[in-house]
Amino acid sequence: MRGAGDSLLSSFCRGWGEDPAYSRIAIDLLLSNLYGPMMTFPVSFFKAWMPFILSASLCMLLLFPVSVFCQRSVLRVGFSEHPPWKVREADGGYGGIDIELLRVLAERVGLGLEFVDYPFKRALEMAAIGEVDIVTGVFKRRDREKDLYFIEPAYKKFSNKAFFVLKGRESSIRRHEDLIGKTLGTIVGAKYYPAFDKDKRIMKSPVTRTELNFKMLLAGRINAFIMTESAGEYRRAQLGMEDVVSKADFIYREKQNVYMVLSRKSIFVKYLKEMNRQMRILVESGEINRIKARFYKRLRTR
Repeated sequence: MRGAGDSLLSSFCRGWGEDPAYSRIAIDLLLSNLYGPMMTFPVSFFKAWMPFILSASLCMLLLFPVSVFCQRSVLRVGFSEHPPWKVREADGGYGGIDIELLRVLAERVGLGLEFVDYPFKRALEMAAIGEVDIVTGVFKRRDREKDLYFIEPAYKKFSNKAFFVLKGRESSIRRHEDLIGKTLGTIVGAKYYPAFDKDKRIMKSPVTRTELNFKMLLAGRINAFIMTESAGEYRRAQLGMEDVVSKADFIYREKQNVYMVLSRKSIFVKYLKEMNRQMRILVESGEINRIKARFYKRLRTR
């Protein structure tokens, strides 16, 4: 259990934008070296000199460089769940394709990770003021560039929409026109791509939860349902339906670059060049695809 001293120390170091773990070690070493030898002194010594000892200790803590107490090598990550890219695990841990990639990137530049839960918009706001160092899954916009460095290159370049059908019926949807006259499962309030959203010849059956579309498909109440490809693959694997539900031949592909961003106020800005270099290696070597494959393999074996 964390005591009051830990909370105070944490607040002290947070105020300086640093990590409390290192300051705890530094202060413990300082005080143990200061007071250790005094433990052999008589009680009368402490009664007479304790006010002076405490005053001297306080002065040392105030004068000692804060940077010595509060050095850190841990990136604070603004986390907002967005499967399969960012996932809260059953044990409370942090996972997903983005997070696995970020762990590899951080390891290659010699940094650790600390996760802080925020809604996505709030995470970007906290990065803008330097309260978090890094956020994943960000589209590049000019207004964001004044507060954030975009780690180059983009690690994801498409936002595809896929149609999920019963196994063996993949060829029933080979182009957009094949959707006409069919009943498609959707999510209430969701937008997919302009031609689909505006086409009144497609019968749409909106539901509130993704798993309901899987159930309706198996029950024969819809011909197919539409989802972002990666999210659909994740839910299919999670529900154990890869043997009965498949993707139709037609996939709507939309070019959309997705980045990790580093706060311009982060103390780790000096690592940006190396982050860019390592991200390029990860993208060009195909490591991202291997990370994705390992993620889905683990998901299937749970």
